[in-house]
Amino acid sequence: MRAGVALFCVLTFGSVDAFAEDLTLRVGAEEKLFRALDRAAEHLAKCQTCTVNILVAGGEQRGKAQVGQWKLPETAAPRATLRILGGYDSAFATRAPFTHPTILVTSERRSGPVFEVSGRKTALKELHFSGFAIDVGAGNKYDAKTGQLYKGSSPSWPLVVFGLETERLIVADNIFLNAANSVGTPRIKPTSKNSETILRNNLFLNNVYCWQLAGLPAEPVVARYRVENNTFAHNYPYNPDRNTSNPGTLEIGNKYVAGSVEIRGNLFAHNSGGAVFAQWDDVAGPNVTLADNLFFRNGALFGELGDDKGAVVGKFNGSGVHGSYSAKEIAEDFSWKTSGNVSSDPSLPMPSVISGSDGQSEDTAGAGEPEESAEDGVEIVRNAEIDGFAHRMQLQLDRLPFPRTAGLKKYGASPEQVSTPEVGGNK
Repeated sequence: MRAGVALFCVLTFGSVDAFAEDLTLRVGAEEKLFRALDRAAEHLAKCQTCTVNILVAGGEQRGKAQVGQWKLPETAAPRATLRILGGYDSAFATRAPFTHPTILVTSERRSGPVFEVSGRKTALKELHFSGFAIDVGAGNKYDAKTGQLYKGSSPSWPLVVFGLETERLIVADNIFLNAANSVGTPRIKPTSKNSETILRNNLFLNNVYCWQLAGLPAEPVVARYRVENNTFAHNYPYNPDRNTSNPGTLEIGNKYVAGSVEIRGNLFAHNSGGAVFAQWDDVAGPNVTLADNLFFRNGALFGELGDDKGAVVGKFNGSGVHGSYSAKEIAEDFSWKTSGNVSSDPSLPMPSVISGSDGQSEDTAGAGEPEESAEDGVEIVRNAEIDGFAHRMQLQLDRLPFPRTAGLKKYGASPEQVSTPEVGGNK
């Protein structure tokens, strides 16, 4: 047993090879996740067909040598499953990712993703990443006077990287906060005709160039990409100007993304560059379903004032500039499957923002009145929603954006929708 990781191994008496059996690693508050990742990779490489579970207690986790970056060693186990599940209590009896998440404490100077599973040979049947909070605000560069983010001077690495061969990737029940240059862009090589990527029940808050649905430029493609019951609130475009290349918070690439893309039950609110950014229309892009989502006041970058506008943004039908559309307008002009989308104020509580270098907080995101800045080589757009580009937001678990309006609590992420597989008798 390695020091710093509590191990629980399900073994069959008389078995010749213990590595053929499932393994559960319990990482307590005083133990190290990076050691568990090493141990998991070792077991997976030998078992090939087992399931390895890494259960991590809630609270802060620090990386090796205090560097806030974690990576699974390159692992070739295409018939094995790895579940990395944070947010457990100290007894590993219950899990509450939104009230007691496992916080991956990041470095002020970061030279890579916070969490990574990738590699030329890395292959798993299923990978599940759930129950973590990643806040990279401490490593970003902000204007000392206004608190405005300097994207070009902040780390260019995404928060999470998933690049592997797999049948199923599940990213669920996480909190992603203050990314300066993307939360993530999984690139999966599918291993079966039933392959899928699932993005479910996550909170995306105050991120720039938030989440990209992308694929590898080759066949076959992932059969299905499911984006279900996530909350995207107060996220920002790639640059704070109307000609930016990547305005929307959820970006859909070309036909190599997946056979179908299903966007259901999500909450998109106050995303200044728009909610869904489709790089291609319904002819050149993947098959898209847009159903039962809540859109509220997205697209302020384009001067949108209507509550329902900015549900979809993009350059369509030969347009040289980004257009901003409501879900109803998309349903009328596109062959996407659209139904049940609504626009109403969910009355979201929001964490405070830090307005300047003195650490003083404001109660609403986007506070402050920044001066014009050419730090990133773009003109700062002057309107209330985009002014104060991506001030650093605090991680406040008692002020997460769960809807308070009656009848709208079914949209977006929530503690009630956390799903935990049965692992070693735990639920």
